[in-house]
Amino acid sequence: MTSRILVYGVDGFMGALTSHAAWRAGLSHIAGGRAIAGVAQHAAALAKEAGAGKGAGPAEPRTFTLGNAERIAGQLDDVGVVVNCESLEGDDLRSLVVACIATGTHLIDLSADRACVAALAAFDEAAGKAKTMLMAGAGFDFAATDAVAVRLAQILPGARAVTLAVKRGPRTMTEAAWLVAAMREEGETLKNGQFVAARAGERTIEIAFDEGPEKAWLAPWRGEAMAARHRGIYSTLETYEVLPEKAARALEEGTMAHRFFKRGWGLKRLERKLARGKVAPGKAELRDGRAVVWGEARHPDGRIRRARLETPETHVYSAEAAVLLARMALDGAAKPGYQLPSALAGAALVEDIPGVTWREIVERAEETADEDGRSVADAVSPQEAPESA
Repeated sequence: MTSRILVYGVDGFMGALTSHAAWRAGLSHIAGGRAIAGVAQHAAALAKEAGAGKGAGPAEPRTFTLGNAERIAGQLDDVGVVVNCESLEGDDLRSLVVACIATGTHLIDLSADRACVAALAAFDEAAGKAKTMLMAGAGFDFAATDAVAVRLAQILPGARAVTLAVKRGPRTMTEAAWLVAAMREEGETLKNGQFVAARAGERTIEIAFDEGPEKAWLAPWRGEAMAARHRGIYSTLETYEVLPEKAARALEEGTMAHRFFKRGWGLKRLERKLARGKVAPGKAELRDGRAVVWGEARHPDGRIRRARLETPETHVYSAEAAVLLARMALDGAAKPGYQLPSALAGAALVEDIPGVTWREIVERAEETADEDGRSVADAVSPQEAPESA
C-alpha cells in the first residue's frame, strides 16, 4: 500500500512534534529519521501513549540516511506522502526529491528557505510528468503568509501587489543560527514580475500587529518572493519581519553592532543571545505562544485591503499545517508538480487549524497606493473588525 505518511526527522524536535500531531489526529504513520536511538525513542514514547488508549496506533520506526536516491526509494515503497521536517540542502535534499519523483511519492517540506523553494521548483516539470507533488514551505514561515496572501487576493480580485509582515516568538538555537546567516546574505523581493536584489533590513515599515505600531524590517531571505515568481498570484511582493532587539541593532547602519555584524565578528554570540540558549521551545511557550501575519494587498486602481492572521506558537502551527496538508494529499487533493500550500489546502490553513483567528482590517478612510506596489502601511491607523474564519 502507498497510502501511508512518513514523517522524516522525528529524531529532532520539529519532526517529533509533527509526528505527535499526526498521531494525535488519528493518523497511523511511519516515524522516520537518521539516528536509530532517536527514532526508536520517539516511536516507543508514542507506543506507550497508544497503549494508554490515546491517539492513533503506534508509529512504525524507520531509520535511513539521505544522499543516495536509490537507497531512499527503497524506503518509500509503501509511502504515499513524505513530510520532511529536517532542514536539508545539497545532496541530501536533491536525493530525497529524486527518490520521491521516482516512486511517485508526494513530498511536503516544512522549510521556507529560499534555497529549498528554488530546489523544489527546479523539479516542477519532472514531478509533473511523474504525477508527483513537491511542496516547500508547509510550516508557519511560509504556509501562514501564503494563506494571508491568497485570502487577500480573494477579497480584492485583481490585486497585483502584496506586502506581508510577520511577528513571531523567540527562536531556537538552530533557527537563530539560520537567521544570522540569512541576514548577512543578499536576497530578493519581487517587483513587476522580476526579482530585485535586496539587503536585509534596507527598508522598514510600521505595522499595528496588535496593541500598537511596531517596526518590521525587510526580510529578503524568506522564500515568498521566490515562490511567487513560480506559482504566485502577485507580480510585486515584499515580506518584513519584526526582529529581536539584538538582531535589529545589527542591521542599523552607523551602530557599532552593525559594523561588527558586517565584518562577521561576534556572530555566535549573537546567535546565543537571540535564542537565549534554547534548543527547543518549552511546554508553556508551545501552549501559550502566539504569532501574527499582517498583509496588505493593492489593486492597480488604488484600492487596498488589509488583514491579519493570528496563529498558535509557530512550531505548533507548523506541525498542524503539515499534518493537514499530508492528510489532504493522501485523500487525493495533491496536484502534480511544484505547489504552494494554499494550492492544496486553501482556506483550510485558516479555518481548520485550532487557535487561528482571521481579521480583515477596516480603515477609517479609503487609502490609495501607487500601482508599483509601494506600501502605505506606516500611514495607517487601523480599527479591526472580527470576521468568522
